[in-house]
Amino acid sequence: MQDKTKKQIRERLLGDEKARARVSLCAYELYERRGCGPGCELEDWLQAESEILPPLIEEELRREVVSQATSDEAPAKKPVTVAEKPVKKTARLFKGKRPADEKVRRAP
Repeated sequence: MQDKTKKQIRERLLGDEKARARVSLCAYELYERRGCGPGCELEDWLQAESEILPPLIEEELRREVVSQATSDEAPAKKPVTVAEKPVKKTARLFKGKRPADEKVRRAP
């Protein structure tokens, strides 16, 4: 179960622009450390993934555990929809008349 979850998180992170940018930067730094020689791009990328993604995956897993623990402890409040919100009685606010009922006076 956890391996499947890690795999799903890894795939999601690789689709995330910020995570890919971090992996890309790390891969470029590895390339520079090798002396900027061509031919090892894939190895650099895979090494960068192995350095960057595991801490991010573990962080995501911790968040899921905390999220599940808090949802088990207290039931989540149902968000109030517009239809469920109480409606103010506008007639009382405008002394029985709605603003649209009043004639607009124009300046001479």
